[in-house]
Amino acid sequence: MMKTQSPDTSLDAELVLIRMIRKAPMTRRFAFVQSWTASMLEAGSQYMQQLHPQASDEDARLLFIERQYGKELTDKLRQTLHMYAVHIADTSDYWEAICPLVKTCEDLDIPYALSGSLASSLYGMERATLQIDVVADLRQKHLLSFCDHLSPFYLLPREEIGAAIQQQTSFALVHLESLLKVVVTPPRIMALGQPMFHRVREAVLVEREQSIRLLAPEQVIVLLLGAFKRSDEGADDLWYDLLGVLKVQGTDLDMPSLAQQAAALDVTELLE
Repeated sequence: MMKTQSPDTSLDAELVLIRMIRKAPMTRRFAFVQSWTASMLEAGSQYMQQLHPQASDEDARLLFIERQYGKELTDKLRQTLHMYAVHIADTSDYWEAICPLVKTCEDLDIPYALSGSLASSLYGMERATLQIDVVADLRQKHLLSFCDHLSPFYLLPREEIGAAIQQQTSFALVHLESLLKVVVTPPRIMALGQPMFHRVREAVLVEREQSIRLLAPEQVIVLLLGAFKRSDEGADDLWYDLLGVLKVQGTDLDMPSLAQQAAALDVTELLE
C-alpha cells in the first residue's frame, strides 16, 4: 500500500485530492503549477531583499536565481539582459517560456515533447519547478535556424548547443523575461529511442493557445524510475513525483507498455 505524499495528510484527504486532480482539465493543472512556481519566485526574491536591502526587485530576483542556477550561468544572464535591455517580468509565465521553443521545433520539423518535473506535475501531483524539460531530436542541420529563431527570447550559448548536438548531450536555455530554465535533452540519453515520439500526447495547456506535445505518462514514470535509480535511490523529489503520477493516473495507465519500457531501462524491480 502506498503512503500519502505528506505525513501530515490522511489517506482519505489524499484520495479526495486525487479525485479532484483527475477531474481538473490540463489547463487548470498547468495554471496551478505556474501559480506555485510564481509564489516560490516571489518568496525567494523577498528573502533576498531582506538579505540585500539596497537591491532592486530585479536584482533580488537575480540573486535568488543565482542560488538556483549557479553564479556562472547567472552572470551570463545578467550580461544578456543588460545587452538587450530586457525587462524581467513580474511573474514567471511557463507558456511564454515554452512557446518560442515549441514553435521553432514545429517550424523546423524537430520531434519534441515536454518531459521532466513539469510533465510529472501535469500527470500527477502538482509542485513548483523553475526548470522546464524538453526532449528534442535536434540534428546538426537544425543548428543555425534553431539558434536564429530563439536568440531574441533566451540566453542562448550557441557553441555549447552545437557541441551538445554533436555529442548528443543536454544543454540549457534561460528564458530572458521569466528567468525559467529550459533543459533540452536528446532522446538517446533517455534510452527510449526514436519510437518514444510515437507515444507522445497532445495537450492544450493554455486556453485558446496551440496544443503542445507531452511524453505519455508511462514514459514519464519509467524516466523517473531511471533517474531515481541513478540517484542511488536517494532523491526524494523524484520518488514524490513518481508516486504522484502513479496515484493520479491509476488504472488509466497502459500497464503492458509500462512494463515493456521499464524492462528496456532496467527498472522493472523498482516498478514492482
